[in-house]
Amino acid sequence: MGLTNTQTNSEHGEADSRRISIDAFFAETVIFITGATGFLGKVLLEKLLRSCPRVATFFLLIRPKRGQSVEDRFKELLNNPVFDRIRSEFPDTMNKIFPVKGDVGLPDLGLQPADRDMLIQRVNIVFHSAATVRFDEPLKVAVNLNTLGTDRMLDLCRRMTNLISIIHVSTAYSNADRREIEESIYITEVNPYTVIDMCENLDDEMIEIIEKKMIGKHPNTYTYTKGLAEQIVLSKGRGLPIAIVRPSIVCAAYEEPFPGWIDNTCGITGIMTEIGRGTVRSIMCEESLVVDVVPVDFVVDTLICAAWQNAMQNTSLIKIYNCTSGNMHPITWGEFGCLVRKHAIESPSKYVMWYPGFTFRTNKFIHAIMVATLHYLPAFVVDLILRVQGSKPM
Repeated sequence: MGLTNTQTNSEHGEADSRRISIDAFFAETVIFITGATGFLGKVLLEKLLRSCPRVATFFLLIRPKRGQSVEDRFKELLNNPVFDRIRSEFPDTMNKIFPVKGDVGLPDLGLQPADRDMLIQRVNIVFHSAATVRFDEPLKVAVNLNTLGTDRMLDLCRRMTNLISIIHVSTAYSNADRREIEESIYITEVNPYTVIDMCENLDDEMIEIIEKKMIGKHPNTYTYTKGLAEQIVLSKGRGLPIAIVRPSIVCAAYEEPFPGWIDNTCGITGIMTEIGRGTVRSIMCEESLVVDVVPVDFVVDTLICAAWQNAMQNTSLIKIYNCTSGNMHPITWGEFGCLVRKHAIESPSKYVMWYPGFTFRTNKFIHAIMVATLHYLPAFVVDLILRVQGSKPM
């Protein structure tokens, strides 16, 4: 894992880190987590509950969603299988978790005044992982959640009276327009607050027109707005005990909470799933390039250690950690594809629709033809047969 801090230690950093264990550091602390209902957030919460049992309280920022109340979502979270081991071995620790109604997409995080005052007075450690990870998110939405949401979080953190550590979860692709990325914050030509002002004051049609020009060489609005969020951290986070962790492509767990744990079919997991089902036959990709994947438990361990190191170093510099695998254990897309195909054949999915097999292509025209022939046409035929049989099309 490419985890190296480029900043220098303070004069007390190394000595303190030898004296205080991570468990002792987290003892009796109050932790505030955004994004706890997400893939990474669940594993972070589970690891802290299990490995740092002396944490006093967890507050989770949760918003109502799709007809579900905050209480419904909180109950659903606690019933998730990721906490099976906790419920079995340390059931009392589940009583330390409390939901706080809020939304990073709203002014003041959508917090009630009483909840905001409580967080300001009690919280010691903040993990900010809430974000929209949809690559095709409209720029206005992505800026509001990823960039302005970070700004709102830092406004709250600056008012916290007992704060000792903040971790901002970014991405290793926040500077995807650069060929080499050091553990530094890069400044864009357009100031983040200028982008925020444009998104707040221009209509959707105008934003759509200028979006491509604004994101430049970034592949999508996700990486662009996460890069802007880092600059917000640089400007507003000065003087705060804050660090940025940049994971690459987060994949299933290596060991914890148990080997292979995953709870979604998004991103790279979705690609693997559809290859296994045989429904993906052509992929636009240069197979000689490295696919930088890192297990979710590696990322969580980095977040926890970074929070601890923040307090141990006690420096005003903003520390940055690239949590990646490519430099140490690189795997190319070609190798990755062969492994997926091999295991899909050896351990076939019960949802398989076609014998697994696909091709990486770099020619967009040929890829478009193959997609129409091997993706859309078979799907149309299957749906047609289902309709004739009176079944619901897939």
